[in-house]
Amino acid sequence: MPLKTKQPGQFVVLMTGVIDINRSSLEHRRQNIIVAHNHTDILKFIATTKFDLILLDLTVICSLASVPDRLRHSRHPWQSKLIARIKDPAGINNKTPIIAISHPTEDAQRKAQYPMEFDDSLTSPITAEQLNTVIDLWQTKALALNYIQIIQLKTKNNHQLTLTLFEKLFEELPLQIIDIKDALENKQYDLAQAITHKLNGSVSFCGLTDIQQPANALESCLLKNDYAAIDQQFLMLQQHTLNFTCHQESILTNLGKC
Repeated sequence: MPLKTKQPGQFVVLMTGVIDINRSSLEHRRQNIIVAHNHTDILKFIATTKFDLILLDLTVICSLASVPDRLRHSRHPWQSKLIARIKDPAGINNKTPIIAISHPTEDAQRKAQYPMEFDDSLTSPITAEQLNTVIDLWQTKALALNYIQIIQLKTKNNHQLTLTLFEKLFEELPLQIIDIKDALENKQYDLAQAITHKLNGSVSFCGLTDIQQPANALESCLLKNDYAAIDQQFLMLQQHTLNFTCHQESILTNLGKC
């Protein structure tokens, strides 16, 4: 069934066809993977659920009655129509990456006729390890693009300003985390509060709410002298900052820096 709601940070995958893998090794992703075995089900899912990644098995069969005459002479007559439906500007999955799953028996000429809209490809049989790696890779890309979109919104798509803000954040945030940690360990709570306030101002200005929230919480604890909760709030701030800075290479690459 399509997902009724999508939780923040949830990475949802549509997996099509019959992919023979060890499901137990994907158990931690079970709620985030929707499987469709035929063309009709795929159409229903892409119309009702926003996916972050689509794995499209090229052997999925559809009824020729649903394929326009102009496409029936193609090696893969249904593919162009299906891709067009997914990439429809009015559709909710028009920007969703699509990975083609081909088969080793297909020759180069046949593969050359695949639609150009595929973002990547895999050759079956696919192992659970390969699938986990692919999902992790595209999830990282999606998170990086999300951060870029957040700051581009703040800069009104000013590319140079966006790049400058990211470079400053990647330079300053890790140092501020170190300085806060040192201040807390030395019980210099006023200093820790001042550094946290500065960090909080930077991430708030840039719209990075995932870092802003724990920064607010830590600053509040320091202002209220709630020392019992300080360590936990700092660890949360540290982790959320790391979650952001670990995308540095991907973000700068997308912005043309690397």
